[in-house]
Amino acid sequence: MQPLCPAYILHSRPFQDNKLLLQLLMPEQGRVSAVIRKRQGKQRFALQPFQLFTVALSGRSSLKTVTTLDELAPAVRFNGKFLFSALYLNELICRLWPDDMAAEQLFDHYQHSLVALEQAQHTPEMLEPCLREFEFSLLTELGLQIDWQHAADGAPLLADLQYLWQPEQGFVVAGRGWSGTVLQAIGQNNWQHTDALKVAKQVSRQLLAPLLGDKPLHSRALFNALG
Repeated sequence: MQPLCPAYILHSRPFQDNKLLLQLLMPEQGRVSAVIRKRQGKQRFALQPFQLFTVALSGRSSLKTVTTLDELAPAVRFNGKFLFSALYLNELICRLWPDDMAAEQLFDHYQHSLVALEQAQHTPEMLEPCLREFEFSLLTELGLQIDWQHAADGAPLLADLQYLWQPEQGFVVAGRGWSGTVLQAIGQNNWQHTDALKVAKQVSRQLLAPLLGDKPLHSRALFNALG
């Protein structure tokens, strides 16, 4: 009997007759592709995103089969830009997380971000911080270490200097760029600091761009369509 493991459904689409192809996020297995029948016996599955399940998988190939699926917690409900933001988290993982790479820390970050997004529906000013924190957590888990306190040469970031990000190096002194004070504030999640959110978005976009390539994000287009 296969062990039951916690999982979130990141994406689903029709697959063959009466089946769905799922992208799952699981702590030990990471991002997993799996097939499930829409109905098994008398049970018809309601496959909600942003809902914690327990699943059992079978199969030796990279495409697994879901043999058991049970709800572990109710789905987190989102509306409008918060829904598109949650879909954005899912899409980032689907696009960037390697197949079958363990994701214990990412799984925790994802759960925390869903809760934070749900709370942000009552405090909308927390939406942007939630997205930036998840992006930087994901980049860290992918091996891109961001030192928010030191420049590439190891010197502390200084308030009166400007910096730019250089790939495979870090922040380097530049004639025009981001102030050391703002970068340090981002590293401390001090979102009340002037320009912290604006600069964090700029840094995040720059770091994510080479990983995402030229293919646009569907969730970002939906979010932008709201104005």
